[in-house]
Amino acid sequence: MGGADAEDDALVGSTIADKYRVDAVIGRGGMGAVYRATHTAIGKRVALKFLDHNAARDSDSVTRFQREAEAASAVESAHIVQIFDSGTGPGGRPYLVMELLNGEDLRARLRREGRVPLAEVVHIAGQVLRALGRAHAAGIVHRDLKPDNVFLCQRDDDPMFVKIVDFGISKVASRTATANTLTQRGTVLGTAFYMSPEQAQAFRDIDGRTDLYSLGTILYEALSGRPPHVGTVYEAVLIDICTKDAEDIRVHAPDVPQAVAEVVKKALARDRADRFQTAAEMYEALALAAPGLLRTGGPADGRGPLASFPERPSGGPSLPALTPASTATASGTAVHTTPPRRIQTLRTAVLVIVVALGAFAATVWLMPGKKSPAPDASGEPILGARGAPATASPSASAPQPEVAPATSRPDAAAAPSASAPAPPTVKTHPIKPTPKATAKPAGVASGLTLDTSGP
Repeated sequence: MGGADAEDDALVGSTIADKYRVDAVIGRGGMGAVYRATHTAIGKRVALKFLDHNAARDSDSVTRFQREAEAASAVESAHIVQIFDSGTGPGGRPYLVMELLNGEDLRARLRREGRVPLAEVVHIAGQVLRALGRAHAAGIVHRDLKPDNVFLCQRDDDPMFVKIVDFGISKVASRTATANTLTQRGTVLGTAFYMSPEQAQAFRDIDGRTDLYSLGTILYEALSGRPPHVGTVYEAVLIDICTKDAEDIRVHAPDVPQAVAEVVKKALARDRADRFQTAAEMYEALALAAPGLLRTGGPADGRGPLASFPERPSGGPSLPALTPASTATASGTAVHTTPPRRIQTLRTAVLVIVVALGAFAATVWLMPGKKSPAPDASGEPILGARGAPATASPSASAPQPEVAPATSRPDAAAAPSASAPAPPTVKTHPIKPTPKATAKPAGVASGLTLDTSGP
């Protein structure tokens, strides 16, 4: 048993903050572990997410941990994992108290089946868009949407009830100058296959459209069995994302309806002005492209998902601040101006190479200790050892309430191991391109808008 495993197991049987009894380890990641715990006063089962000792001494890791708590707590949505409490445990290790999820993440489903039927993909996407609509209205951009962070909960009323997890690198609108330190450093944050071009180039003016691009990559992979951009080298994937349009999804999955393929294509536009401008707009397009498959209303509420977004508030509630176990502080600020909308291919490629190499070097330098990251309970490091280690999600695998650490992900370029059943035939409705002259105001869609009164 390694030192990290022994450290994690040592907490089992202890009581945290005089009220959370630690019952078992249910997942380990590169920065810590997730435990199943019980609130001793009311008997409620929860998940406790702890940073390990090395990460707890790194100010950036603690900032990311605190950001996860603040971002998830600032959004009222049934489709975003709930965080109930936070604090500092034994040895100065910060922890979060989260809802315990029963099910599996979309990555596990794709690893097992290769592809997902169209009706299920549309149902999943609709829930993700409802959550993104709420998050973006609250001034929060997730920035790391990927199958690993889309958790499919098993519920009596819906076996695929979506919960978005891991807001650790989210961008949070805040009045404080230090709120977005991770962004100000100009680092590439996210997982390579699912990054938008602007994210791959470390733009500082990231907005909700980057999440819509990432959702487009998830749809592409779920429907075809492979991401839109693949490769074995981190830098090569980023260059492809920034300089090449994704192949038509129907090249790899001819059974995908043309109208759905058009939704995916628009979500993956390299120029964000050519994408859907809001989650509501993408939801509307998906509803038209796959009539009858998007479950309006659904189990989340009974009021239907279509209404207007509220105006973006200046901020949201926050949990008690977490402090690093040492006196380490974040230092250095990189200024990144937004380049012109149309970036020449050569200049973009050079910029991406420089940023990617810098991000890789920073990742290696900042990686705690000499140990290799353990498998993430919700996923795995991107591109083998090249990506930043992910954190474990507060999940419990079905039908048992505990989740086992995920196995290593097959090479992204490999063919899917299974094919999904043929999706139902649907009528198609071409998507009208968004005029590039002016972007739609946040919260306004053509005719249909998302409900923010429900989850």
